[in-house]
Amino acid sequence: MFEIVSTRKQQKEFELTWEYYCKKYGWVNDPYAKNGVRYIITIPKSFIKKRKVIGTIEFIPYHPNNPDSTVQKGADFSQYKEIYHHQKEVWEIDKLCLHEDYQRKGYFHLFFHIFLEHVKKYNPMYYIALMENRFYRMMRISYGFRIKQKEKPLVGPNGMSLVPIAVDVGEIRKDEEKMEELLRLQLPDIYKTSQKKQGYC
Repeated sequence: MFEIVSTRKQQKEFELTWEYYCKKYGWVNDPYAKNGVRYIITIPKSFIKKRKVIGTIEFIPYHPNNPDSTVQKGADFSQYKEIYHHQKEVWEIDKLCLHEDYQRKGYFHLFFHIFLEHVKKYNPMYYIALMENRFYRMMRISYGFRIKQKEKPLVGPNGMSLVPIAVDVGEIRKDEEKMEELLRLQLPDIYKTSQKKQGYC
């Protein structure tokens, strides 16, 4: 389903996947944060197909003076009280992508499972991001009012619209009904065998 990047091989897979889409869509390839936590979404190995990386996401501890922060450069999140007063519990979302062949087919819900693992391990209060408009819409559909647009969309170097957002993790966690709904969402059939082996169901 997904793997946390902890080896050179996984880091190389992350880079190849992310940088392919940077070139394809004209995205800026930001530096890889030394303290970043990265995940890859994978299609499990089968008898006829190799394991395949189809998506990436990076989480970076927020600091308003981080010179490598493209999120803070794009929008001054430190002006918002909830972010300013809880800086140690804020993480930036960066390098989020999903292979176009797997969009609108249920694979986007895998990011929710990655968020769950990250939340359990690091206990963030907020996520902030400059999110491409398609992914922002998907997030709004999934999480509703807890995804807050903080400023007007920015126009990237290739004309792509980037939406400055903040994700209120506390509000999501308090909504037990919504959490149960998200956990019930069906993942693509390709994961059912691997989930059973790993004890997910």
